[in-house]
Amino acid sequence: MRAWIDHFFSALRWSSAGAADLFRGEMAARMELAAGVVGLVWIVVIGRSLAEIGVYLMLAFASLAVEALNTAIEEIVDRVSPEHSEFARRAKDLGSAAVMFMLLGTGIYVLLLTVAAAIGR
Repeated sequence: MRAWIDHFFSALRWSSAGAADLFRGEMAARMELAAGVVGLVWIVVIGRSLAEIGVYLMLAFASLAVEALNTAIEEIVDRVSPEHSEFARRAKDLGSAAVMFMLLGTGIYVLLLTVAAAIGR
């Protein structure tokens, strides 16, 4: 049991270090965090339900997770292929596309909540 507890706290330190690296080094992650907070405030202001807010929070955190994975892809690709290559371009573009899809999905969800609030649902 002690080993599990030790591992849990080690994993927490590693994850915290990764989050710190992400927000320190990636402007996109800081922008996504700011947009996530603005979106949260917005859906609270328009009076959405606790369940809808919960879904939004899951989408916002998933967006940050995809951004972190994209950043990891970029770090690996830069190490493996420091020169310009088709492999590097495709890997980075695919990671960026994953972030874009996640952000679009989150944005569409906020838009749907806004329209639902406007029509009284």
